[in-house]
Amino acid sequence: MANILKCLLFVFICRTTNVTGTFGDPPSVKAAFTATLPGGVNPYGQNEKIRYNRMLCTEAGYNHYTGIFTVGEGKAGNYLVSVTMMSGFVTAHTTLRKNGAIYVWLYTGNQYDMATQTVCMELEVGDTIWVQMNNKASSLFDVYNTFTAVRINGFDPRK
Repeated sequence: MANILKCLLFVFICRTTNVTGTFGDPPSVKAAFTATLPGGVNPYGQNEKIRYNRMLCTEAGYNHYTGIFTVGEGKAGNYLVSVTMMSGFVTAHTTLRKNGAIYVWLYTGNQYDMATQTVCMELEVGDTIWVQMNNKASSLFDVYNTFTAVRINGFDPRK
């Protein structure tokens, strides 16, 4: 239940924060998304990127065909990023990656275990983030798997 509440909170934040990360007028440069998997069992191979292709909130930057979020021009800043996963009958190891490097790990055992990581990431223009399966013979189950990123404030990377 807590994971569902987190997802709802991110969707709310996605729709109500402005460029400076404060509540108020709509942002002139939006940078937020929430995506999930389709219903049923979703099998993934080792080292395969997870392609969350059911968009719940999308402003810009997330490609549901590749599973990669790319920070666009004018969208550098601190992002709150959350990944929630549920495996089916087998264990699953996934990682949140930034520009190919592992940022955090998620692990679930079998019998529909769930795991969540929520982190703050400093992202610059051109940075990429995605979720990747790290073990063989694994699957993610149903719409309980989400990937969210919300820019909470901007910064000028040249300073």
